Amino acid sequence: MKVEISPYNPAWKDKYKAEAELIRKKCGSHFITIEHAGSTSVEGLAAKPIVDIYIGTKTLADAHSMIPCMQSIGYEYVSEFENGLPFRRYFRKEADGRREFNVHITPASHPFRVNDLVFRDYLTVNPKAKKEYEALKIELGKKNWSLEKESYTKAKTELCLKIKDEAYRYFGKLYEDTESGATYLMHKYASKEACEKAKFSMLHKGNVTAIRTDIFPGFSLNRALGFSVMNTETLNRMEYFFRGKSGKFALQIHPSLMDENTKAFLHSRNYSYANSWVTFYRDSSPIESRGTNLEIKEIGKEYAAKFAVILNDVFSFPHEFDDIAASTVGQKEWITFMAFDGSTPVGSAGICITGETSYLSFANVLPEYRRLGIQGELLSRRIDAARKRGVKWITVDTAENSEENPNPSYWNMLRHGFRLLYHRPNYVKIQ
Repeated sequence: MKVEISPYNPAWKDKYKAEAELIRKKCGSHFITIEHAGSTSVEGLAAKPIVDIYIGTKTLADAHSMIPCMQSIGYEYVSEFENGLPFRRYFRKEADGRREFNVHITPASHPFRVNDLVFRDYLTVNPKAKKEYEALKIELGKKNWSLEKESYTKAKTELCLKIKDEAYRYFGKLYEDTESGATYLMHKYASKEACEKAKFSMLHKGNVTAIRTDIFPGFSLNRALGFSVMNTETLNRMEYFFRGKSGKFALQIHPSLMDENTKAFLHSRNYSYANSWVTFYRDSSPIESRGTNLEIKEIGKEYAAKFAVILNDVFSFPHEFDDIAASTVGQKEWITFMAFDGSTPVGSAGICITGETSYLSFANVLPEYRRLGIQGELLSRRIDAARKRGVKWITVDTAENSEENPNPSYWNMLRHGFRLLYHRPNYVKIQ
């Protein structure tokens, strides 16, 4: 049998939207995110005319619980692949004897889902990779296959793996550079007096940014990131910058730099693994927010002082940092929003624009005002503002999630269409 490969059809996106709305209406309580995936989601790419839909749940049990609901809206549950893919629940729907939809349901942060979405996103920014992939699909579509799934798909494996590797390297560098640049821009505008009050200093060389304060022990304010290599020269430079500081500092190292030799090298220099921060990304398309009854508005320098006080209160940072935090408000790279209860500020958040990419930061809400929809609305407003400035990609990081240390921000990112790109390890040295 031959595999049908059709020229790109804009109607595929409309088919996805209609079907996604049906799934949300009937089964939305079971999952946290739904996306158009596969080749039909890439504008201009020839594809099998079957729309792939990826659904992300909190757990595999949640994915399994969707079987009756999906069957009730016309989907066939296909279990035959679960020996090889036990983390996925797979469904398909036909109309007039033709396959119309494939639905893949996995935990939202599972690599199976993430890998395919990163692959999809890379095809949208690399015309060469998209053309190469399309050419292979068209060529394979001319052949006869005895078993489509086992032959056609395997024939694409080598190229797909190559493109996925390129995609992770591309997005990994893009977002490391974006966050490193944003970290620099968090502190660039602080006055000499503000830095002296906070006993703060910064190193910014190439893509590497390191920050240091001698009045706060935690590594959130004593860290370095943006590394392209991890070697003796790199460590010597970092240790010279942090020389004389009491307490700890952290090196935030992209996972592509980590292998057993690097781990042994860091250990030999008295660095130890502390934890990982999770890097998420998404495009700048709008998100749905349930809204809030409080007023949200973009602010300028007139609210800078109040912004800084609330921020440092929420994050338990010393108020010697107020002037540094305040210095970002109203700068050209930063867009800042604040939530008000009447005339009283109760939370805020910022986004740093670095060209076609941006970095979310400073999100905070006073404890007594949480669970009122403020964070979702702050996120929506920032994404809209970034998109209007020509931003294509948005990145953010947060702590890992675990049963012992649940992190609501982790799930909030997934719920709003962010993809988990990687866990970035923090290696700490205590002096």
